[in-house]
Amino acid sequence: MRSAMETHPKVRLDILIEQLAVPRLGTLLDTLPGVNGYTILPVQGGSGLNGIWTRDGQIAGAEGMMMIWCILDAQHKEAVLKSVFEFVNARAGLITVSNVDVVRPERF
Repeated sequence: MRSAMETHPKVRLDILIEQLAVPRLGTLLDTLPGVNGYTILPVQGGSGLNGIWTRDGQIAGAEGMMMIWCILDAQHKEAVLKSVFEFVNARAGLITVSNVDVVRPERF
């Protein structure tokens, strides 16, 4: 018989940003209290205010978009979100915030 797994509430930030901005955003995230790490994923395409777009036909990978997500304690949400928003607001990109449950809280 399996025992119930305990979960712990956290906050997840998903940041869609131009690939060229990723190193600077990573440097910013590394300085923010409560951010113990993040994950960067390539975005293949999507649809939004400007219509459908894909990575197809891009000459350089640097033209693409990337998704960065990080998980943190709720107590850090406002400060991290303020700094990240100031960075992303001057570029093409967006931020979403969601509540998540994790099973290994010591990793975040």
